Amino acid sequence: MNDKEKLAGAAILVGGIGLDARKEAVFRMAFRMNRKANYGFLEAGDTQAPNLAIADLDSPDGLAGAEKFRQEHPDIPLLATTIVPENFTNFVTLAKPIRMETLFPALDHLLHPSQPAPILSSQQTIEQAGKTNHLEHRATQENIPASKQMPIPPIANPSWDPDKIEYFDPEQGLLALVNRAIRDHIPVGIVDRRDGKLLWRIFPEQEKVEASVSMEEAQSIFRHGESDLILRADASFAATDNLYSMTLTEYLWQIHAIAADGRLSKKIPLNHPIKLRRWPNLTRLHPLPEALRLAAFLARSPASPALTIRMLRVQSQALFNFLAAADALELLDYSSAGTGILPEHIASAVTAVDVPKANPTKRGLLGRLLSKIAGL
Repeated sequence: MNDKEKLAGAAILVGGIGLDARKEAVFRMAFRMNRKANYGFLEAGDTQAPNLAIADLDSPDGLAGAEKFRQEHPDIPLLATTIVPENFTNFVTLAKPIRMETLFPALDHLLHPSQPAPILSSQQTIEQAGKTNHLEHRATQENIPASKQMPIPPIANPSWDPDKIEYFDPEQGLLALVNRAIRDHIPVGIVDRRDGKLLWRIFPEQEKVEASVSMEEAQSIFRHGESDLILRADASFAATDNLYSMTLTEYLWQIHAIAADGRLSKKIPLNHPIKLRRWPNLTRLHPLPEALRLAAFLARSPASPALTIRMLRVQSQALFNFLAAADALELLDYSSAGTGILPEHIASAVTAVDVPKANPTKRGLLGRLLSKIAGL
């Protein structure tokens, strides 16, 4: 489904004011990740009136555009985003960095003002603001009238046990067969042997995949058992199948995240630094929880999965699914031997480097670097 089709089916139309292409793409990704309401961005030149508008007051034309919009459309809700909300008390403002768990409750409250103001409890950043720390935002919000501010909640520590991590091997089973077919440029279909239904048809030379199942349906199928899925070169879709088209890149990202299902790939060492070679195109790939924060963190500096969990305070399942998807697109830069599980003596040594003990009087270079990374 393309952007125009999504927009046609959107229940809530959103107009952007002062948003450049990058910021608009971030909001589009957030809208795709939201499952409770169907938001759609109006394209430039659209004559439809939006249900609400989002303005970036920090952009060169954002403030003027927001004031003009409110004069011309006084009945349409407007949410203003800015680093310094105390300077714009005449707008309903949301302090940057914008988070999914603050954005959507704020939009819902604007659309339905009779509902109680939202009480928020988690942290999922959709827009990185590396130059501004969260304490500054909390201090800033203290100066905003209570009726116009959206609270920033405390960051919760993730619950995970390194000794109880589950692993999966992407070089075995169905994924290995699929990757081999793609490498050898062999068109192939993946069939559910229980009912003979063709789920995916892969065309490697065209870098295209057709699917008869959604992401959610695929997750259910994989959790039921990969052994029920087989490869067939001559399989074809039924006339009644609703088909989805995607690129090969989108498919590999999606299928590896599904197959991981919260488990760590055996190719990726838990306590050895890894780094993103380049950013995945998150605006075109299926949204994964915490993907933007993880991409920003791992593209900036190497970090082990164990350290990433501690520094970003993300759930291990979200990280492992992201790593599996990124690795499928050859975006990870790491070195490992064998299965990727480091020998015990090496793993313990790396862990000691990953988690340096803080000296209250003097921190070394690594400690100062980790402190800066934590401020992402």
